[in-house]
Amino acid sequence: MNPYTKSNQAYKKAAVTTKDQGTLILMLYDGTIRYLKIASNKIRKKDLEGAHNAISKAKAIISELMTSLNTEDSGRVGSSLKSLYVYMFNRLIDANIQKNASYIDEVCELMSELRDGWLAVVNQKKQAAKNNQFNNRSELKPLNMMG
Repeated sequence: MNPYTKSNQAYKKAAVTTKDQGTLILMLYDGTIRYLKIASNKIRKKDLEGAHNAISKAKAIISELMTSLNTEDSGRVGSSLKSLYVYMFNRLIDANIQKNASYIDEVCELMSELRDGWLAVVNQKKQAAKNNQFNNRSELKPLNMMG
């Protein structure tokens, strides 16, 4: 194995393991969207094997999102989200069987909307943490500039 490949894999693993949950979910959405776009293009170019492979990867990510979802703690929102994941997963099965790019495009649009929602949540959380950091000025100590 190429030493650069090995270090690149280690870098990617470290990057994933140090991310917060919201950022990881965004990464999963991004990966799904990327594979869906590839699958849609492959179908339009009549590359059925390539389309199948890309759909399979997108389905695997959606499956991971489904199984990692904690519906007990997330209530109605989690239950609705799981139903949406199931719908998208089944829609991709149909797209793969029928080689229908419009089904993939539909799932891609849904996934993009979910991603935008998660991005807003992640940004809001980061902003709240940043504001909280600056609101706790009593914890800040003055900087001693006297050597």
